Amino acid sequence: MKNLAIITNTHSKNGDLWIAHVQQIKKYLDQPHYFFTDKEPEEDLGVRVVTYSKEDKFRTQFMKCLESVGEEFCLYLNEDYLLYESPDIEKLREYVNLLRKNDCLSFIRLAKGIDHFNIPYSPTLQYLDCRNPYFFSQTASLWRTNHLRAVHEQGPDLHIAGHNMDQQFETAATDTCRALGIQGLYHHDGEPKRGFHHYDSKVFPYIASALVKGDWCSEYKDELKVLLELYGIDESTRRWSK
Repeated sequence: MKNLAIITNTHSKNGDLWIAHVQQIKKYLDQPHYFFTDKEPEEDLGVRVVTYSKEDKFRTQFMKCLESVGEEFCLYLNEDYLLYESPDIEKLREYVNLLRKNDCLSFIRLAKGIDHFNIPYSPTLQYLDCRNPYFFSQTASLWRTNHLRAVHEQGPDLHIAGHNMDQQFETAATDTCRALGIQGLYHHDGEPKRGFHHYDSKVFPYIASALVKGDWCSEYKDELKVLLELYGIDESTRRWSK
């Protein structure tokens, strides 16, 4: 896929997932892969490592790291988004080309979340209404890179999480998206709901997310156990979420 980068936002505290995350992607995708992290990996992962300062808040960390990405489009991921089946490469290519041809579109989210309005765009895509309180979301999404950069440049300087929802960049950036006129779509092709907050994805079948407050996510226990064994990750280092 021409001019498409993969971006993984991560932290060394979750470094035990790095091999699984990277290798599962390498099985299916051959795109430049940028790793935004607080420290260099101890082993060569075959990715382009971009380090950020622990002294900065998340918004500034991510914004500075994005300066290293020259590709027009990017696939945004976190390190605990683990592919467990083959993605639909042709459909991904179709979605990237859709962004390429439609300058008004900023992103395509690769799975349905909660509280989405049903406004069809195509047989497998729906409009994501900007009235949605989670319009901006750090879920697996294809982005026009300069639009993702603008959200972080114009957004408040907050951490990725906070004690209050209004102190989380993910929440506050929705207002920034509205102000910038950001438009987005989301993929849904009849996939079943997984847990309380999201649906599975045929186009990018990934664990979302492998970690819940530091515990293994029980919603994906079957898929996750296979990957933990495959990559020799010690399951006992974390509990399973309740």
